[in-house]
Amino acid sequence: MRSYGTFPFGRPNTHRPLRPASAGSAKALIVGVYPSAFHIRWSPPHDRDDRDVSRRALPYISSLAVDVEPTVFWDGLEPSPADLLWQWKRDVGFTDAWGTAELGHNGPSGDGLVRHYLTPLGLTQSDVAMTDVVPYFFVKQGEGSQGAAIERLRLLDLRFSMRIPVGDLPSRPTPQGLVGIACGPERRESLRAELVATKAPLIVTLGQEALDAVRGVADSTNGVQERIVDDERYGIEGAVRVNSTSLRLLPLAHPGLIRQAAKDSEWRAAHDAWAANLRG
Repeated sequence: MRSYGTFPFGRPNTHRPLRPASAGSAKALIVGVYPSAFHIRWSPPHDRDDRDVSRRALPYISSLAVDVEPTVFWDGLEPSPADLLWQWKRDVGFTDAWGTAELGHNGPSGDGLVRHYLTPLGLTQSDVAMTDVVPYFFVKQGEGSQGAAIERLRLLDLRFSMRIPVGDLPSRPTPQGLVGIACGPERRESLRAELVATKAPLIVTLGQEALDAVRGVADSTNGVQERIVDDERYGIEGAVRVNSTSLRLLPLAHPGLIRQAAKDSEWRAAHDAWAANLRG
């Protein structure tokens, strides 16, 4: 399987395949933008910690992406995070010379998918198939990002020569760049195949990039919004055709946006109104 760079400590950034429905035929196909990752909390050995002694009980990096998530839209529960941490340590040969590694925060997008999207639709995780328009992980840049965390690890490693492989993960492209990858020669045909392979009658896109990518690889669209809106038109279905298959398309905001939005924001209000309308 092709690798798209490596994570800190050496694990390859590999393609996350489509996750089929586990309860027979899929009732919907959930389409995200790109996968998340398995995160740890990390601190160096005490003699390599450059912080004030009073702060050394806290993780040096509270959330560091170190491997691919086990499945698309992982909820952080199954498979067991503790088992994954043990397996990861064994796979990378983690030793005390590299400090300490504990479980980080995992699965917020998967958990949010269930609570804010599947439950209003009357669906469970076992009812749906899931995929991403670009099936490998990217690193965001900027303050508080994974890019900043990896740079902090790299600088400490250079200072103390701990011989930690800091990785070479790809940076997150622009929204247009992500859509370009999804609609480009490497991904276009496999994404088209996934849209019809599960035989799900409904596609639910999460986020503008996912909507743009599905629109971009489809043969035709009918009544599909070009932009996700945060008003009374939020959650209106359209349709797309791929080869000879016509599919309903429901464009919704990304779980990360809904999770981080204030309760009084227009996005949160539009999404909550959509969910309440489904409940009747």
